[in-house]
This record gives sequence, C-alpha cells and structure tokens, in this order.
Amino acid sequence: MLNKRFITSAIVACALAFSALSANASVELGGTRVIFGEKDRQASIPLKNTGTSPYVVQTWIDAGEGKNKTPLLVTPPLSRMDPGDQNILRIVRIGGDLPADRESVFWLNVKEIPEKADQPNVLQVAVRTRIKVFYRPVGLAGKPGEASGLATLSVVPGENGKGAALRVSNPSAYNVTFTGFKINGGKEQTKAGMVPPFGASDFPLTSISTPQAIDVNYTTINDYGGETPEVTTKVAVGSAAAPTLPRSAVPEAVPAAGK
Repeated sequence: MLNKRFITSAIVACALAFSALSANASVELGGTRVIFGEKDRQASIPLKNTGTSPYVVQTWIDAGEGKNKTPLLVTPPLSRMDPGDQNILRIVRIGGDLPADRESVFWLNVKEIPEKADQPNVLQVAVRTRIKVFYRPVGLAGKPGEASGLATLSVVPGENGKGAALRVSNPSAYNVTFTGFKINGGKEQTKAGMVPPFGASDFPLTSISTPQAIDVNYTTINDYGGETPEVTTKVAVGSAAAPTLPRSAVPEAVPAAGK
C-alpha cells in the first residue's frame, strides 16, 4: 500500500509538470490582445504551431470564467494544425447589446489538444492560452493611448477598514491594464490588473499598516501589448493624485507578453 509521503510527492511532481507544460504552449498566438472596432467587420489574429507534434486546436470566447454567452464568435472553433502550420482566427460580432459609451472586454481562449499517444502511461496535457479582446465603440471620448494618464490614485483603508490599499480610479471610456505598482522606491511591489472604464479597483498594501502618503511607480499596457514608460507619482490619503511622467527621455515600448 502506498504511503502518504509517496502520494504527496507524486501530487507535487504532477503539479510541477502541469505548470511547466502550461508555460510552454506549442500553438502560439501572434499577439497578446485583440482590438475589435465597432466599424470593423471582423478582427483577426494569426496562429502558428511552433512545436514538433500535431494538435487539435479548440477556440472560443467568453466574458469571464464561466460566462460563455457573448455577442462575439471566433472561427474556426475547431481545427487540426500540423507542425509549422499557420492559421488565422477571425472574430465576428453576432448581435447582442453592448455599451456605446465605453469599451467592453472579452477573452479569447485557444486550447491545444495533443493527439492520443501511441504508448501507454504517457501524461498528456491540453494547454490553454487566454488573451483579452477589447470591443471598442466609435465616438468614445478621448484616445486609448491617453487613458492611463487620466488615472487617479489614492491611499484608502483596506478591506473591512483594516490596513491600507491603493485605489486606482479610471475616469476614461477605456480599460486600463496596470502591470504592477512599486511602493516607496520598491520597498513593496504589489500585483495589479485591469481597471474598467468609469470604475475603480483597490490593491492591498502590506508595507504600511494604516493609510498614509506613499510614492508609487507603475507602467501600463498599450494597444500593441507593449509596456508604457514608467510613471512616478506621490499618492495622498483619500484623494486623487495626478501622475507625472519622468523627465528623462521616453523609451520605446517593449513587448509585455500575456498582459
């Protein structure tokens, strides 16, 4: 009978194997996001099998995990790709009401399913890649590249009034994706994420126990998946602070895959 230590080791080994495999997809997308304009008949993104084995590729769009009903459709929903094969995924709108005064965000899912192994006892994993699809109505106020500069930050009490959090408010009509926040010169680096149009998100802080003024550095992701120049700002308690760009020359955007 297998002992508990052996079972635990096996579970850990499997988990590590799954993690390693999920980080090395063979079927790769030609971008980290898709922008679908309201006037566009469709949006497209290339796909390529860079591996050495054939795969069945399944694609679909959702509005968040568990929200599979969307007004967007991706084709082909199912295809076979041999090593080196390339394909184009096309996204079309099939109806439904969407807000006209702001962007809507959806997720494109691409799952690579390996063929059945010829040998027994072979672990096979279906790897899924997931990127954002932004549906952008015409006539939105402002420009997408200026949205991050309109963001305002403040330090507020944390959840249930305990600790402190960094509140990021987005007054623009566009989704703004933050890559992370460096607090007080890098003493703390917090996780970040996407702040919706006309919305706000709170990011917990661990380096301070009560709301107080802090220095914050951050970057965002642009339409091309590139990382924007770092912004430095002093953030006050309970009030918004206007971000200021560094005085040094603005560097070119660099790739930021998966953001």
